[in-house]
Amino acid sequence: MTTAALIAVGGAANAADIYAPGSTKDVPVAPPLWTGLYFGVHVGGASADTDNHDRNDYLLNGAGWDWNNNTSGVLAGGQLGYNYQFGAFVIGAETDFGGVGLSNSWHHASPDLSVTTNDGAFYADITGRLGYALGLSLFYVKGGWAFLDSNATFNSIGGTPVTSQGISGWTIGGGIEYAFAPNWSVKAEYLYFDFSRNTIDWVAPNGIGYGFDRDITVNSFKVGVNYRVGSLYTPLK
Repeated sequence: MTTAALIAVGGAANAADIYAPGSTKDVPVAPPLWTGLYFGVHVGGASADTDNHDRNDYLLNGAGWDWNNNTSGVLAGGQLGYNYQFGAFVIGAETDFGGVGLSNSWHHASPDLSVTTNDGAFYADITGRLGYALGLSLFYVKGGWAFLDSNATFNSIGGTPVTSQGISGWTIGGGIEYAFAPNWSVKAEYLYFDFSRNTIDWVAPNGIGYGFDRDITVNSFKVGVNYRVGSLYTPLK
């Protein structure tokens, strides 16, 4: 047998070994499932607990008077983030934003008729995520900076309302996400928000200074859907 013939036979045998029936030649394989940019929407509910403190007796209930406002409402918005998966672990960053209906009013009947109002309208957060992938499920924790557009109004009868808005704080929580189709996933998530001790200092038209403190905490639960940008599968070359 000639040298050329031997080479041809050997090459055919090697090819048969490499691409035997049942091999994965040209069959798409899945890269890390959660790696990539994603965006989505969410909806849920939230409850807020607000502790108020009147430092200078503007509401005529006594200096250092404390009272509490509680409320709950619906939230809805969107999210944008990026994940990177290495093995079963996933790290990433995410921002949430949307509207929330957290409004309440408190009427103080004695000794005056003052009114305080807390309104939560817009919220946002920027968080880091750490997760563990198990099959098509991702279990994760997240935490970071949070913002709440919370308008507060303190109005003593016959006085000029004291108003403030926009507070920053922090958030922490976690959830589970499930990939139900290529590029698509659903999630359920709990977040705790803390906007402790935000202060309001104000000088009335009569020149007297007044101050208020607010401690706001929020518990939220939401469900959402995400779309991951890019193809889920990459063919072997």
